Amino acid sequence: MTAEKEFTHQESLQLISQMISKAKDDYLGTGVTALMWGAIITFCSMVELLKMLFFPKLGWVDTVWWLTFLGIIPQIVIARREKKLRNYKGHDDQLRGGIWISFGAAIILMNYFVLRYNFPQPLAVYLVLYGIPTFAIGFGKRFRPMIIGGIACWIFAILSSITPDPWTLLYLAGGAQLAWFIPGLILRKRYLKVKKNNV
Repeated sequence: MTAEKEFTHQESLQLISQMISKAKDDYLGTGVTALMWGAIITFCSMVELLKMLFFPKLGWVDTVWWLTFLGIIPQIVIARREKKLRNYKGHDDQLRGGIWISFGAAIILMNYFVLRYNFPQPLAVYLVLYGIPTFAIGFGKRFRPMIIGGIACWIFAILSSITPDPWTLLYLAGGAQLAWFIPGLILRKRYLKVKKNNV
C-alpha cells in the first residue's frame, strides 16, 4: 500500500470546490485600482468643470489632467502588490493585461490627436474608450457592475455629443463613477469580506 492518501469521491469534490472558490475570491482583487482611477478621473473632471464655469481665464488648472499620468506610478505599485497576493496565475491574466494595455495605448494616442488636431468632441471618444475594457472585463468575468459601467459610458458618449460644453464633463465624471469607482467599492467590500473569512 502506498503512503499517499487516497481521496474519496466526496473529498475530491470538496477539494475541487475549495480550489474554484479560492480562484474566484482571488479574482476579486482588492478594488483599489478601480477606486483610484474612478476618483482621479472624477476629480479632474470636476476641477475642469469648475474652472470653465468660474475661472475660464486660469489656464494653469488644465494641468490637473496630469494627475492621470502620475496615476500610472501607483498603478504599477498596486498591480505588483496584488500579483504577490494571488496564489495562482489565471488563464486569462494575459488577456486582461492585453486589454488594459491596449486601452492605455488608445488613450495616449487619443491625447495626441486631441492636442495636435483640435479633435472635435474628445470627451465622447474618451467615454467610448472607457467603456470598451470595462465592458469586456465585466462581461468576461460576469461582473455585472462593470458591464453596466461600460454601457453607461457608451450612453454618456452619445449624450455628450449633443450636450454643450462644459456640461459634458459631468458625463465624464459619471462614467468614471459607474465604470470604475462603484465597481471598485463593490470589489473592495468583497475582498475585505473574503480576507476576514480567511483569517
